[in-house]
Amino acid sequence: MNKLIKIAPIIVILACGGSLFMAFRLYKIKQDHLATIAQQKDDLEKTNNDLTRTRGNLKNTQTSLTSTSNELAQVGKTLDDTKASLDQKTQEAEGLKTQMAAQTKQWQATKTELAAAQAEMQKVVEVLKLVGIEGIQNVTQIGEKVRGLADEKTLLSGQLAKMRDENQQLQDKIVELSTTPVNTRGKVASVQDRWGFLVLNIGEEQKVRKHSQFLIYRDSKPVGVVQVLSVGPTTSVAEILPEYRRGTPRVGDVAVH
Repeated sequence: MNKLIKIAPIIVILACGGSLFMAFRLYKIKQDHLATIAQQKDDLEKTNNDLTRTRGNLKNTQTSLTSTSNELAQVGKTLDDTKASLDQKTQEAEGLKTQMAAQTKQWQATKTELAAAQAEMQKVVEVLKLVGIEGIQNVTQIGEKVRGLADEKTLLSGQLAKMRDENQQLQDKIVELSTTPVNTRGKVASVQDRWGFLVLNIGEEQKVRKHSQFLIYRDSKPVGVVQVLSVGPTTSVAEILPEYRRGTPRVGDVAVH
């Protein structure tokens, strides 16, 4: 009994020490678990942030793709409108050429008629030189005819001058419909370098014509040369000529004819 009383404190001390050790051990395990949970929360928050950014990038990419598709659709529509307008202008030019040919033919006929009238008048003058006093009555009639021929010559000369003016106007109109004015300026509105063409912000309103060539400049330095494929009311589609390329055209570059 005395031995039990003596070892009882030792047992209590050992039990307390074991309890303290177990409590410290459990506390350590708890702290490790809390640290692990906190790290997992940080990783989860980072993953959520990455997912949010990825979704935002995906949305931006989709928006960009939609914008590019709309832009291509608009370019296609502009090309169709420009082609229709070009066909109309071509028909007008053909009509003007036909009209000019008819006017030229009429002018040649009038010129021939005038030459015949002048020859006839010359014959009348020769007859007047041969007529004597006995033919005074015939001379009067011939004089009236000469005056009539002179009036007809004046009329034909006026018609000839009018036809020449109309012919010149038709030629000027054809030149205007087929030639871009020198020093016409614009800017690059859109670039599709992958397909080798770009869009200029000038068109029919600035008298831009098909097949015209424009020099592309950036900061007073040449970038390349483009040739107009089609012309719309306010825009033109042009092909980038590879043999003159010195760089890649950009939106805002200056175009000069």
